[in-house]
Amino acid sequence: MATKANLPQVVIIGSGIIGLYSAYYLQQKGYKVTIIERTDGADGCSYGNAGMIVPSHFIPLAVPGMIEKGIRWMFNSESPFYVKPRLNWDLVSWGIKFYQAANPKQVEKAMLALRDISLLGKRLYQDFAKAEQNRRI
Repeated sequence: MATKANLPQVVIIGSGIIGLYSAYYLQQKGYKVTIIERTDGADGCSYGNAGMIVPSHFIPLAVPGMIEKGIRWMFNSESPFYVKPRLNWDLVSWGIKFYQAANPKQVEKAMLALRDISLLGKRLYQDFAKAEQNRRI
C-alpha cells in the first residue's frame, strides 16, 4: 500500500478545464498532483470557451474553406488565428499538414474521433457534477 511519502506524483501544466479535470481524476486514483499555471488562471484557453468541453462541437477545424479564412485571419491581430508575421518552418510544416487534412474524407474521419472524445468528456463532467453534489449533501 502506498504511503504519503511514496504516492505517485504528477505535475500538470495549466489550470484550464482540462488541467483541472485531469488533476481531479488523478487525485481520485491516488496520485499527488501539482498544478503549474503561469498566470492567475483566469485568462487562458478556458476563458474563451467558458471552461466547457462542448460535445456538440465535434467538427474539426480543418474543413474545406477554412484555409482561405485562416489566411485572412493570420494577418488580422484581432482574429482568433493571428500569427505574427515571421518565417517559421514549423509553422509552414503545420500549415501544409492542415491543408492536406482539409478535405471531406479527413473531416469525416476526424469527426468520429472528436465525437467519441466529446461524449466521454460529457459523461465525465456529469459524473463529476453528481459526485460533487453528493459530497455537499
